[in-house]
Amino acid sequence: MAGRKKKGSALQERLDKYLQDYELDDLNASNDMRALTQMCRLEVQMEKLNDALDKVKDPATEFRQIKELTTALRDVTNSWTQLQAELGINRRKRQSEGDETPLTYIERLKEDAKNYLANRLKPVICPTCNLQLAKYIVYITEKGEEGSIASRAKPVEPISFIFKIECPRCGDGVSA
Repeated sequence: MAGRKKKGSALQERLDKYLQDYELDDLNASNDMRALTQMCRLEVQMEKLNDALDKVKDPATEFRQIKELTTALRDVTNSWTQLQAELGINRRKRQSEGDETPLTYIERLKEDAKNYLANRLKPVICPTCNLQLAKYIVYITEKGEEGSIASRAKPVEPISFIFKIECPRCGDGVSA
C-alpha cells in the first residue's frame, strides 16, 4: 500500500482540485491521468523548493544552496508548464477556447446590436438648426426570403414613402 495515495495527502488534494476545476473527469487515456498526477507531484515539489528557499538565512554564506534550489525550481517549473500545456489546462489554452460567461455574452450581444443599428439607422436632421430629429430603418428582403414584403408570385417592387417631422427647436418641417 506504499504506492497508493492517502485521501488527505497534498498530492491527492491537488489532483481532486484539478479534476473538479477543469472538468477533467473525461481524460481520454490513462496516460493523461498519469501526466496529471505527475503535474501535481511537481506542484508539491515546487512548494517544497520555495519553502527551502524561504528558510535560507544568510544568502552570502549559503550561495551554493540557493543556486541548487533555484536551478531545481526552474527545472520543475518548466516540466510543470509543459505538462499543463500537454493536458490543455494552461491559461493560454483556456483563453483561446473562448469560454464566454453569460455576462460577457450579453455584453457582446449589446455591442453587436449597437453596431448593427449604427450602421443601419438613417438619421433625419433639420437643415436649419442641424438637430437630429429621428432615425429610421427600412427593412426589405429579397423575394421569398423570410420577412419578405413581396409575394412569391411577383418580384419586389420599389417602395416609396415620405414622412414629415417638425423641428421642435426652429419649427421648420423636415421631409424624409
